Amino acid sequence: MNTLRTLLIVAGLGTLLAGCQVRDDDPYAVRQRELEAKVDQLEQVFKNQSLQGMSQRIDGLQDQLEKLRGDVEVLQHNQDLDKKQQRDLYQDLDKRLQKLEMGLSAAPAPVSTAPVQAAPVGNGADEGAYQKSFNQLKDGRFGDAIKGFKSFLKQYPDSSLVPNAVFWTGEAYYQMSDFDTALATFKKVVKDYPTSSKVSDALLKVGYCQYEQQQWKSARQTLNSVVQNYPNSSAASLATQRLQRMQDEGH
Repeated sequence: MNTLRTLLIVAGLGTLLAGCQVRDDDPYAVRQRELEAKVDQLEQVFKNQSLQGMSQRIDGLQDQLEKLRGDVEVLQHNQDLDKKQQRDLYQDLDKRLQKLEMGLSAAPAPVSTAPVQAAPVGNGADEGAYQKSFNQLKDGRFGDAIKGFKSFLKQYPDSSLVPNAVFWTGEAYYQMSDFDTALATFKKVVKDYPTSSKVSDALLKVGYCQYEQQQWKSARQTLNSVVQNYPNSSAASLATQRLQRMQDEGH
């Protein structure tokens, strides 16, 4: 009796479970599978679009990065070129100054029966004061150099180094981007000390100042005059380079 009851219970449970199973041809099951397939398809499309868009953005950023890198290289090249030009100018001027000083020191003193009078400056004091200000200029202490050169000009107005001091005062103003004052100072060298060895370099810097002030016509005329009047000088070489730069820039 108990065995028959157990069999009946098992059979009933089997029938119940069979009724709960979803058949493959059940319309609800078919619809569910279709929806799941569409969801998977949409997810894949969205994923592909996202990857494609991200790839395009990355490519665009890489292009921008390459362009910026190229711009930086151009700026660095121009900056290095300007530094080299300034360094060459300094070296050339120093060499000429040293030759001049050596020539003066090697010249024999004239014989005279007149009473010996004190020189405008004694014991090379003017050279020491001048060199101090010049070293400040080379160290980039432009404000101190300007003060030093102005003090030198007041203290040693008869020194042979006066044209040099005026020129380097203008250079200090130029390095501080005070192009108006620098221009006036360089013009002073050209006008007041026409026989000085600094005239060609001062005229070159006049052209540089006019360039910075965007006075293209005046700058071109000044630089051409340097090339024509001082053809074998370093100033002429630098003037030619600046004229070429102006041409490349369309000025």
